[in-house]
Amino acid sequence: MTMDAEFYSWVAQRFGGYFSDAQSTDVFPDGRPDAVFDELVAALGAPQARLLDVGCADGRRLLRNSPAYGAVTGIDLSPSMLAVAERYREEAGLSHVIFKLCDAAHTGLPDGSTDVVTSRRGPLIADEFERVLRPGGAVVYMGIGEQDARELKETFGRGQDFGSWNGQPLAERVARDLFDAGFVVARSQAFRFEEFYHSPGDLGTFLQQVPILEDYDPAADKEAFERYVAAATVDQCVRLRRHWFIVQAQKPAAVIPSDS
Repeated sequence: MTMDAEFYSWVAQRFGGYFSDAQSTDVFPDGRPDAVFDELVAALGAPQARLLDVGCADGRRLLRNSPAYGAVTGIDLSPSMLAVAERYREEAGLSHVIFKLCDAAHTGLPDGSTDVVTSRRGPLIADEFERVLRPGGAVVYMGIGEQDARELKETFGRGQDFGSWNGQPLAERVARDLFDAGFVVARSQAFRFEEFYHSPGDLGTFLQQVPILEDYDPAADKEAFERYVAAATVDQCVRLRRHWFIVQAQKPAAVIPSDS
């Protein structure tokens, strides 16, 4: 099991799923990325369409998208997250949705068996996505940008994709990986937004529930945490600057040979 799977299993066991109950007020000048992602995924749906969601975590977002599709599969490496997802599925009564413990790089699905592949802040395995998609199928990927929580990571001296702001933008890297696998990139959109945590305690709770700092320890990181809070407090709230992106790409449709 990878460190990511261990982290998400710990979150599922401690908090009952992958979500944060920390209190914050969020400002989305470029639009709410989750809402845009859901709109794109819903628009690709059809009664007979087959959706594969990679890194589905506790499945809540996938279950919201599932009514637009005829068959839905969510995969993840965390057994604890999948147990939570299965409970949500049963409560929703969505029999056309299944969850599987599975490595995104080796899904075991037949070639061309899927119409849409989604990954929401999960893995991007472009070659495997291309293999399982039918000709004309689509990928919708939402990722964490290189500027995400940069001030926080610089204060702590570590974090998810630490230092990536010095290299190629992560959205460009994703688009290049998809292009190299044979996809046509149709959309790349960045989202800069701010989260204002109502108290330092709310920010601390949030940092335990998400992998910005996978090894965040309230005791060991107390000094760095207090330095960040002192620098980022605005009108009695603690600001966290975020940067996400969405890339949508299509597998070229099959070419039908001419009789001439």
